[in-house]
This record gives sequence, structure tokens and C-alpha cells, in this order.
Amino acid sequence: MIRSSRPANIPTLFTNAAVAWAAVRGAELPPAGLYAGVVLMGLCFYLYGMWENDRVDARWDASRYPDRPVPCGAVSVSVLRLLSLVAGLSGLVLNMALGGEFAAGAVLLIVISLYNMFHKLWSGSVFLMGLCRGLWVLAAGLVFAHAAGEPVLPASLLWYAFGLFAFTCLISMVARREAGRPRVQAAVVLLLSGMCLFDAVWLLCLGSLLWIGAVLLWAGTRLLQKLGCRAT
Repeated sequence: MIRSSRPANIPTLFTNAAVAWAAVRGAELPPAGLYAGVVLMGLCFYLYGMWENDRVDARWDASRYPDRPVPCGAVSVSVLRLLSLVAGLSGLVLNMALGGEFAAGAVLLIVISLYNMFHKLWSGSVFLMGLCRGLWVLAAGLVFAHAAGEPVLPASLLWYAFGLFAFTCLISMVARREAGRPRVQAAVVLLLSGMCLFDAVWLLCLGSLLWIGAVLLWAGTRLLQKLGCRAT
């Protein structure tokens, strides 16, 4: 179950949420409770995607990656189905409880599901993967904007969502070529951790001191990867 969640990527949720906050509120530091709630919301959506991915890919992994959680017997397809359902519903509930838009959370779940359904069948699914990250930060930004009483999302958040979409598409394009290629696999892992640095640059440009935390999270992500935590 833990391996199926790709724990080495979870720090990127913290940096994504930090940029979403800075894009909406600038250099002001976020309230700890609100920030933690948004990260938890993102984690629920993320876990929904990861657990569904391993469930949908069970047969594919059995023939190509026998050491992955489902083929090696660490977790069953039925357990992943239940876990992903709970995670997805929890993400929707948290999104509403935090003052977000139901439509944003619902569309995010739909796009995640579409990616998991088609990523092995359609090369264009890389754009769906990019949309997953872009929609997640828009959902986070809506929560932050509503908490501040701002009815309209700032252009800086929209530009960040587009930039994160493009960066995630790049990672997905490279990842589609990783099977049986150790160097490509290593490049994918570096790019995944590099999302924290990507966010650090955005935070620096937005005048937020949170860029320091993003760099520290990048170092933590690299450490998790080197300790063998799954990232792909």
C-alpha cells in the first residue's frame, strides 16, 4: 500500500501548495491549519491517482514489473480499489470543507481517472497527466482565494498552473520511454524531484521566503529516492 503511493513524490505536494498560496497572497506566510488542510486535500487526490494506477496496471506490471506491489502480492487489486475510492471521496469532502469549488475537485478526479484508463493506450495521455497537476494547484488556489475573500484567481496562479502542466507533461513524455532503460529511469527520478526546485524558482519570483522550504524539500525528496522509496 505504501509503495503504491510513490512516497518519494509526496513532498512535491507541499511545494505545489506553497506556490499556489504565494500566487494568491504574495509574500505573506500561510496559516498553518489552512495550508495543512490544502496539502492533505492534495494528498487524497494524489493517493487516489496512485492507487488507481497500480490497480489498473496490475496485468501490465505482472508481465513487466513483477516486483511492484500488486504482482509481488504486497497488496491486492480489491484493497487498492477500496483505498482509492476512500481517498478520492476524502479529497472531494476536504475540498468543500476548506471552502473550495466542488466542480474543481470533481473535474480533477475525472481527469485522474481518464489518465489511468488511457495512459497505456494513448500517447496523448501525457497531457492528461499534466492536467492533473495543473488542476490540483488551481483547486488549491481556489481554496486560498476564497479564504481571502477574493472571487477571481490572479493571473500569476494561472501562469503557474500552465507552467506546472507543461513541466509534468515533460516528465510524462520521458517516463513513457523508461521501460528497460536505466538511464531514462534515472532521468525521470531526477525530474520528479526537480519539481521542488521548479517550485522554488516560482516562489523566489513571487517574493516568498517559502522557496527555502522548497529547496529543503527537494533535498528530502532526493534522500527518499536514494533510500529506495518508490517514485515511479
